[in-house]
Amino acid sequence: MDLIARIAPFFAIIALGAVAGRTGLLGPRLGGWLSAYTFWVGFPALLIRWLGDAPPPDASQALALGLYGSTMTLILLGAWATARRLGLPKETAAGLPMVASLGNTAFLGAPLAVAVLGEAVRPQAAALVAIDFILLMGLAVAILQTGTAAVGLAAALRRVLANPTVLGAGCGLALAATGTRLPGPVDQSLTLLALTASPVALIALGGLIGREGGWPRRRDRGPLALALTIKLALAPLLVWLVLGAAGVAPDLRATATLLAACPTAVNVFIQTRNMGIFARGAAEAVIAGTVLSAVTLSLIAHFLA
Repeated sequence: MDLIARIAPFFAIIALGAVAGRTGLLGPRLGGWLSAYTFWVGFPALLIRWLGDAPPPDASQALALGLYGSTMTLILLGAWATARRLGLPKETAAGLPMVASLGNTAFLGAPLAVAVLGEAVRPQAAALVAIDFILLMGLAVAILQTGTAAVGLAAALRRVLANPTVLGAGCGLALAATGTRLPGPVDQSLTLLALTASPVALIALGGLIGREGGWPRRRDRGPLALALTIKLALAPLLVWLVLGAAGVAPDLRATATLLAACPTAVNVFIQTRNMGIFARGAAEAVIAGTVLSAVTLSLIAHFLA
């Protein structure tokens, strides 16, 4: 019951947003503003704040982070190879890797890991989020742009480097590496903004579910099932096995597994919509994955706890 009490608030906020979206209180325009706020302000502030305060990883933690990043990269590339081998449409093959690998780790996974496993895992969770939104995001955005011939290599690199999530994570890592402390007013402002990131993002996600929820189109069901199987089941299983085989500390192994099990991030829908590639498929994955994760994440969190 204690575990359920710690998990329930996250999905309660999503449900609140879904009700607001379904009843028209949270329409597309307001939902877009909330998503834009989290994308451009809340999320970067959270990454700067968390990563800037995180101590440098020791050798064992660095090994675990490297294994996590390698495993999730192989999952992303494997999803891309599978989609192409199955002969899926060009846009679907380009978008499916991002859907199958980039989870809602910052807004849902990391806070949930802290709630389930304790405050001590916060720096580890922040470092794992940085891997997701620097390494995986950069690679996934590059692959996504293979879905269109309109974007060249230089433009693709600019989009990756100018992405606010990449910039926020990079700033946070730079602060941690140099031991730099921000001035008091700046630090307090970032702290306040970071506190708003997760609840605002969860409300926006709920609004998307409430407005757009429904059965996916027939032609989307196969790719959607493939992406969700990889994201909700295969990814956490492989991370758990790889880190266990390497003898990683139990708390770090559990944190990495919980983050790997997170449903597709809202940021994935935002990225695909901005580029006009696989946006509907990404929205369906975010909605279906979040709904299913109420069960799968609860079961995995119970196992890990």
